[in-house]
Amino acid sequence: MRLQGCLTTSPATPVHQAFESHAEARPERPALVCGEVSYTYGELNERANRLAHFLLARGVGPGSVVGLCLDRSAELVVTLLAALKVGAGYAPLDPSYPAERLQLMTEQLAHADLIAVSPATTSLVEHCADKRVDIAALDLDGFPATAPEVDVDVDAVCYVVFTSGSTGAPKATAVRHRGWYNLLEWLTGEFGLDADSSNLMISSFGFDISQRSLMAPLFSGATLHLLPSRSFDVLMASRIIREQKIRTLHCAPSALYLLLQRDEESGGEILDSLQHVFVGGEPFTVSRMENWAKNYSSSGKIVNVYGVAECTDVSSFHVLTDYPDYAVRGVPIGRPVNNTDLYILDEELRSVATGETGEICVAGAGIGAGYLNAPALNAERFVTARLDDGRDVALYRTGDMGYVRDDGELMCVGRVDAQVKIRGMRIDLGEVENAVRSCRGVQDAVALVAGGEPGGEEAHLVAFVLPEPGAEGRPAELDSRALRSELLAAHPRHLVPKAFVAVPAFPLSPNGKVDRRALARRAG
Repeated sequence: MRLQGCLTTSPATPVHQAFESHAEARPERPALVCGEVSYTYGELNERANRLAHFLLARGVGPGSVVGLCLDRSAELVVTLLAALKVGAGYAPLDPSYPAERLQLMTEQLAHADLIAVSPATTSLVEHCADKRVDIAALDLDGFPATAPEVDVDVDAVCYVVFTSGSTGAPKATAVRHRGWYNLLEWLTGEFGLDADSSNLMISSFGFDISQRSLMAPLFSGATLHLLPSRSFDVLMASRIIREQKIRTLHCAPSALYLLLQRDEESGGEILDSLQHVFVGGEPFTVSRMENWAKNYSSSGKIVNVYGVAECTDVSSFHVLTDYPDYAVRGVPIGRPVNNTDLYILDEELRSVATGETGEICVAGAGIGAGYLNAPALNAERFVTARLDDGRDVALYRTGDMGYVRDDGELMCVGRVDAQVKIRGMRIDLGEVENAVRSCRGVQDAVALVAGGEPGGEEAHLVAFVLPEPGAEGRPAELDSRALRSELLAAHPRHLVPKAFVAVPAFPLSPNGKVDRRALARRAG
């Protein structure tokens, strides 16, 4: 099964050149706001140009990688743009991550020429002392304010982000300007994003969503607002959205739920200015946003976006409209973005029919440059397949399973590696979660496997449950016996968790997703 995105003929250019065009045409427009600091397009461009000349003097240029261990700040954006201007890629080293994980990440960036830090973050990358540069301490007045003359190829790497697989170890994957330009051009064209489409970046800098959130407003000539906090602060984010009349958000569903809860607690109106909310990174729980979304959809759009970091973040999209249908059939991940094809293939990379489940594979402009220092993994995931019509197509195997409905909408049903074995039975955790979510009194659920260690308790399913609010908004009691009985009446016994744990909220990772590892520690 093949789904085809619209083909466009406009040539790709290095992404930062769109920002430079806005800076030349309207230098007085506000470009960046972070706390008390604000820059116009002209000011931001000049600062980035001066830093770019400094980078060139340090030997940073085409093919280089610049590590960015910086909090959300003006320096973060200036350094990011400067790296792009000299033809280098940048790699987010999010200071909200533990130092141990940052060390694992920097070990994969052994060829990085420079790591940008601030006084607040320099101690997090002590093992890279010879490469650290305190950006805020630099005196750049002697460097030119004009753009450096560097020919940046559209197939050059623009950024490197880290993603985790089943092992939990970070893997560095690189994205090209060609793919990033394609994504941003589609985003601005499809949804009419323009100079008024102000955006607040709330996700962790290390998340692939954040690269889109950072650059989309600068690509369209709008104002980028940064949350001046290392971690996601829902009170601060809500205040900025309301006071600055933010028009656009890119976030994970878990972060949106917190904003909606805050909006409800304050009597509404916090999110009224939003025109576009792009949500992705994990499955929706429709019940947690349906009431707000039905009212909001009359004036704005909520877009479910699907993709992987290895393929420039977004490969398909679906604008939410039919909430009764979602409650029954789930939320589609929709149709491909421009210049992108999606294939649903079996284990032998043969096409499956409409309605049949297979692995979602991505082809087209968004395919990235691959994993760094991982030839075996590249050979496994970035493949060339001979399809049924005899064509050889370069694909990325996402590891996500899905099927195409009769109406042409793509549904994602879980991960190939989300299946676990318990007492010889193969179980998909996503199926378990959906079963628990369908029960009375359940707002959301996350399923995990506990036990299974030699000499310990037998492996079993544990469901962490967020109950629906009780009377007057107080937390409701979780009746595990009734929940188990309801599940057994409709589902096979092997899909029914052995234990149910009520939680007031799910812990979030720095990326704004549910932190399953934190829950796993509670499960024992």
